[in-house]
Amino acid sequence: MAEQKLTTAEDVLAAVRQHGRICDEVEISDAETAAKVLTAFDAKMKQRSDLGVTNRLLNLFLDPRNPFEPQKTRRPKMETVIFGTLLLLVLAAVLFFNLSAPRVYP
Repeated sequence: MAEQKLTTAEDVLAAVRQHGRICDEVEISDAETAAKVLTAFDAKMKQRSDLGVTNRLLNLFLDPRNPFEPQKTRRPKMETVIFGTLLLLVLAAVLFFNLSAPRVYP
């Protein structure tokens, strides 16, 4: 292995002024390809179950996911239950009064 030397601020400024290299050449034994990086990225993203548009929308209506029990079913938020109940009551009233109204045929 090559001998390591400390790079000072003066070395960096001199290299920048002369458009030179700051570091020595480094040999890479196993270069990563784009396919390998993409495969690793996909694997990491599949492990993150808290990301995604669907989860963002579900977070509006459901309680936050417990990080220690990610497979547990999420309960709806109290606001969602109240709003949903009121919406169903209004819909039921509209349907009831429209369907039970006497029909007048000419």
